[in-house]
Amino acid sequence: MTLVLMSDLRGAASQAAITEVLGEGTSLGYLASGHEPELSYYGATQKQYAELGMSLCHYLDLEQGYTLAGLDTLLSCQAIHLAGGDTFQFLAQLQARGLMESFKAYLNRGGILIGLSAGAMLMTPTIACASLCGDVNHLGLSDLRALALLPYQFLPHSDLSDGGVALSVQAASLLEASTLAEYPLILCSDEDAVIATKTGLRGFGQPLLFDGVGLMALA
Repeated sequence: MTLVLMSDLRGAASQAAITEVLGEGTSLGYLASGHEPELSYYGATQKQYAELGMSLCHYLDLEQGYTLAGLDTLLSCQAIHLAGGDTFQFLAQLQARGLMESFKAYLNRGGILIGLSAGAMLMTPTIACASLCGDVNHLGLSDLRALALLPYQFLPHSDLSDGGVALSVQAASLLEASTLAEYPLILCSDEDAVIATKTGLRGFGQPLLFDGVGLMALA
């Protein structure tokens, strides 16, 4: 299992984490968080990966133009980029398409997932912390369970200027103590990234971990 979780693909930490797990010439697929009529986010992401010597060569969204053949092509890529966007909408689409197990099977076959913001949050057991980064549950989703590919929650775009104190207080008031103890919260600024494998977490930049009691640095 290899996952990369990040807030901003343009950051040095994110690029260092990606090049740690992917070599030049890697082909990636792109799963959009919502329909992109102009493919603007996809195009910008293609350019970022091209600068790393990698090819983002297959676009798929779950709203329009979705086909099983398109999904099969996505799941045949060496790595998949899960895009940022509306976390609640993205999760609702995965649930509606019944794809939760598909990505677990993809990882078990040796695939690599790169999650950006909402895409990273989907890798975790729950997106219950999404409101802390400004997302609104406009769909009224009651089931916030996500892919559960790692035993941590993830909060992108974290303001860590005070060492994560304010966010940890907000998280403690929003999330149950038992949930934070079972699934500690990774606080990740736009300058940070995390690699998750079966052996644990590796931080790039200065991400923090909050277990409901204390804040810890991820080395």
